[in-house]
Amino acid sequence: MKRFFLLSLLLCPTIFGFAQQADSLVKFQKEEKYGFRDTAGHEIIPAQYESAGAFMHGAAAVQSKGKYGFVFANGKHSAYKYDSAWVKGKYFFVSKKKKQGLLDSTGKEWVAPIYDEVKPEKEGYARIKVGELYGMVNNKGKVILKPTYDMISGVSHHSVLVYNEEKCGRADLKTGKVIGGQYDKVGQFKDGLAWVQVDRKFGFINEKGDVVIPVVYDKVGNFNEGLAPVGVSGKFGFIDMTNKEVIAAKYDNAIIFQNGRGLIKLNGRVGYVDKEGNETWTDSVPEAGK
Repeated sequence: MKRFFLLSLLLCPTIFGFAQQADSLVKFQKEEKYGFRDTAGHEIIPAQYESAGAFMHGAAAVQSKGKYGFVFANGKHSAYKYDSAWVKGKYFFVSKKKKQGLLDSTGKEWVAPIYDEVKPEKEGYARIKVGELYGMVNNKGKVILKPTYDMISGVSHHSVLVYNEEKCGRADLKTGKVIGGQYDKVGQFKDGLAWVQVDRKFGFINEKGDVVIPVVYDKVGNFNEGLAPVGVSGKFGFIDMTNKEVIAAKYDNAIIFQNGRGLIKLNGRVGYVDKEGNETWTDSVPEAGK
């Protein structure tokens, strides 16, 4: 472990130095053409472009023979076939015939420029838009969700919420499968179940989309260790995956069950309760995961 740590210390300055050098290339002009030098004045990329942007995240947008693309610090480049190219954040955007796309860090097309709008998302996905409808593309450029949705949420744990006509479902971005579609809102799947909301009431569905716990609760939380907090008429307890009440609904709030006990609140006090109903109380709220 110590040898690995020492090796990391030796390598990190090298890696950081390369990244810094890549973004420190300076544009220069020669005979009405543009190229790039390093900060010491050495020519790295010859003056051959009609126009050029600044180096950002290891690449610069350039124009060659009237078309645009990207050149990288090692001299490699993308195809020069786009109507425009630009860097935004750490992503390489291109457009063609007023349609947007994305290139990866090697200059290959990640998302073909055939969409009205493209927005990179977390976990290697991108949201696409055609007209007023949205879809999703994975990190290999495969369309996982066709652009048929009125709205799509941000990515979390390889899933998104999808909305059509104000109704909601949850899409698994690894498979493209959409669960639900008739709910007001759908939570994340935990322990194989996800909460759903209909008209301010909550219940749970399984990964097939079947309602396994009726939509009757005023509030719920995610399942964890086989139990989920639920609330009815202002009182909270915990149920199991068969909808059996394991911990009585007598608390002002029930938050999560973990490490064999549930985090609860009652009369301004914070504490824990186990499956047998044994309570312990503390004056402070613990950190998540403690």
